[in-house]
Amino acid sequence: MATELRARPVVPPLVRRRRAVRRRRLVIAVTLLVVLPGFAALRAYAHAVNRGVHVLGVDIGGRSREDAAAALQAAVAGRLHQPVAVKVGTEAAVLDPAAVGLTLDVAATVERAGAARPIPFGHADVEPVVRVDADRLFAALMDHLGAQGDAPVLPAVRFDGLRPLPVYPEQGRGLDRAQAARLTEAGWLRRQVLEFPVVDLVPHDTKADVDRLVAGLATPAVAAPLVLATPRGDVTVPTTGIAAALHLESGPDGRIVPALDAAALRKSAAAAFARVEIPAADARFEIVDGRPVVRAEAEGSQVDLAAPRLLDALRSTATPRRVQVPMVPAAAGTTAAALANMGVSTPIGTFTTHFEPGQPRVVNIRTMAEALRGMLIKPGETFSLNGRVGARTHAKGYVDAPGIEDGKIKNSSGGGVSQVATTLFNAAYLAGLEDVEHHPHSYYFDRYPAVIEATVVFPSLDLRVRNDGPSGILIDTATGDDSITVTLYGTKRFDISTVYAPKTKLVQPKTEYLQESDCNPTSGAEGFTQEAYRVFSRDGQEVRRERFTWRYDAEPRFVCGPAPA
Repeated sequence: MATELRARPVVPPLVRRRRAVRRRRLVIAVTLLVVLPGFAALRAYAHAVNRGVHVLGVDIGGRSREDAAAALQAAVAGRLHQPVAVKVGTEAAVLDPAAVGLTLDVAATVERAGAARPIPFGHADVEPVVRVDADRLFAALMDHLGAQGDAPVLPAVRFDGLRPLPVYPEQGRGLDRAQAARLTEAGWLRRQVLEFPVVDLVPHDTKADVDRLVAGLATPAVAAPLVLATPRGDVTVPTTGIAAALHLESGPDGRIVPALDAAALRKSAAAAFARVEIPAADARFEIVDGRPVVRAEAEGSQVDLAAPRLLDALRSTATPRRVQVPMVPAAAGTTAAALANMGVSTPIGTFTTHFEPGQPRVVNIRTMAEALRGMLIKPGETFSLNGRVGARTHAKGYVDAPGIEDGKIKNSSGGGVSQVATTLFNAAYLAGLEDVEHHPHSYYFDRYPAVIEATVVFPSLDLRVRNDGPSGILIDTATGDDSITVTLYGTKRFDISTVYAPKTKLVQPKTEYLQESDCNPTSGAEGFTQEAYRVFSRDGQEVRRERFTWRYDAEPRFVCGPAPA
């Protein structure tokens, strides 16, 4: 077939140039239609938190993380401390968020939001990061469970002497601790009412599991002593010590995880452990030229009682049971670094009282002062003198000396130590520490400041002060021939002064004749009532004042012997 050839029309040059320009414009326009949505998407992802991201209904997209956190915090601030409506089974109640450690972790929530990638022009709802103290929450919810619950019996193996006693599990009804925490974290700030169902509580371990523990571990464990072969010598743990240390109780889920109580093991063979172990020495403060200096801690060495091979050895029926155990470092409980950050730098309260040399009470004053020296009260802690010193016994070095007993001056072990209490109380008073408990004497002694003094009797009358400041408080004591001084070191917060009101309700002493073997004569002292105000100042300006008041009985003039005829 013949092909027809057609002639191409001739296009003038000017027309060709115009057509080329139109084609280029068309290509650019089509390209822009394709690329511009991509530009919009890139702009959406140009921030730390992408556009379209919402948390708890709050739009935090298109912001820096700092701005997103501020926006979220501002939007929900009014809701964070409101009581939470809950329903425990059928029982309605409310919870205080602070009481159960319920908080919104704004920083972690924004961190999570920063990873969200919404589709262009779309949005993404990000779950908030909620924290709750599961144990405190569970305890608060259990207060409202009431008759709806029936506690399960958790499996265990206990010892009556050396005889294992199985405790078999029983199903109950109540709240699932882990589930309660999950429901709270997921629902708080999102639901009007948090509902916690009452469920069957079935312990993980069964009766058969308990029987296997009795036969396979508890019974052989106490069949013979356990010899711990250490690089420094052998330690023999008696069967009674094994029974006291072997822990076969279950956790909240009813699962028994065998464990050994290292403290109970050491107690059962204390002398043997002492021969092979080197205790760690804590860092401590030492007063040098009137300034507290930190002395570094020293690492010790102890038997490794956490080794799993110990439980394996207790399962063995071979005798003698001997297991090789290594020595491991024993870390100090207090480090020099920790003490250096305590802010213990300067004297913040010091006080001195005087006594007559050579009296038996001086022995007791020095003994108690020695027991207090070097005591550190951490921020927020409450110091108890009775808790620190304990009973004043002859075994601790205390002797019989006069003290007030039933209104009379009687001899007893530790008599006179109230002078230490008064000196310490005044040092704490001048340091601005919080007065938690103190008891002035029933009679006034002029060696002490009126009202601002304290007596102690173990265990009924205590002296307690709380360190309500930001620094640690170090107690230092010094006794001379006729005086005791207590100095507290820390970071100074206040200048303290005392303003006294006049004495009122004065009562003169009477004379009493005592025919008692341990009679202690006195000169007598008047009784009175008085107020004192502790004034807290800073930079010359009064911050606040605290009122103290006390009524002193008139101390009789005790005369040893019969009344005159």
